[in-house]
Amino acid sequence: LFLNKKDLFEEKIKKVHLSICFPEYDGPNTFEDAGNYIKTQFLDLNMRKDVKEIYSHMTCATDTQNVKFVFDAVTDVIIK
Repeated sequence: LFLNKKDLFEEKIKKVHLSICFPEYDGPNTFEDAGNYIKTQFLDLNMRKDVKEIYSHMTCATDTQNVKFVFDAVTDVIIK
């Protein structure tokens, strides 16, 4: 699961509470907490958790260090 544009999300979450898009969200409006909530929404859809693991990454495609880290992590998972 690639959640791209984390840089834009980090700026937007400072101005708009996540509950605007997710009315049931009542947690802190920080980048970490809001980002984890969104990730969890996707991960909870996995009906086969016992046999299918979903790996999630918050990315910024213009951040070459971040892209390299994510690419290396994905490559490692595929090779295993």
